[in-house]
Amino acid sequence: MEPTLTTRQAFEAMRRFVAQFAEREPPEYRERFEHLLRWTAFESDGVTSDPAQWPDWQAAVATVLASEGDAP
Repeated sequence: MEPTLTTRQAFEAMRRFVAQFAEREPPEYRERFEHLLRWTAFESDGVTSDPAQWPDWQAAVATVLASEGDAP
């Protein structure tokens, strides 16, 4: 059985994946990924650095779940 992640855990997994990907990129391409990682970092108040990132992620998750028939 596959592990089940919360939406927040999946978000963190995505961030780690992007960070690993960025490490393998040539330095001239890393800036884009570093921006994304900064924008998606959670601040102490529980909101992402770019406040639109978390709602955008939630919408993406909802779209995937709906397309698979697993919408809440």
